[in-house]
Amino acid sequence: MDPLSLAASIITVASLAASTCSAISELRSLCKCLPGRIHAIGNEVADLEVVLSQVATLVKERSNLLGSQQTINSIPHLLIEARLKLNQLASIVERFTAASSEYKIPVLKAGIWLKEQGRLQTLQEDIPTVKSSLNILLGASNLQDMVKIRLDIQEMSSITTRSSIQST
Repeated sequence: MDPLSLAASIITVASLAASTCSAISELRSLCKCLPGRIHAIGNEVADLEVVLSQVATLVKERSNLLGSQQTINSIPHLLIEARLKLNQLASIVERFTAASSEYKIPVLKAGIWLKEQGRLQTLQEDIPTVKSSLNILLGASNLQDMVKIRLDIQEMSSITTRSSIQST
């Protein structure tokens, strides 16, 4: 996958994360009392959005620092997984919002809440896993960047030392 289309895919998933965060905020404004799990998963989605934005920037600006082809090939898989999890979460939040706004039933009292507990818990565990995997890619890229900087400094030092020796 070329860097431009990969970056576009990442931005698409980041936009989905942003819209999911907005939906959670809307639900929060409708319901005065939301379960802590929804707040926690909202925070995870917001963090995922930030990580996705960083990975998109990395792909657009410095795709050569992503390392091996295996690393680059793992990104689309992670994007598919993130999109799937975010779509599942968005549909759950949409049902909560519908129950809260149309039927004026608090989320905690809605039967949907009890029915979705297991899926929410799974999503709460899976979203940080995807985020962590993308974060590892960012860390590896930054490490490669630091190694390149160090090598550049060593090369400059070597050139300066040779130049100094030659001038004396």
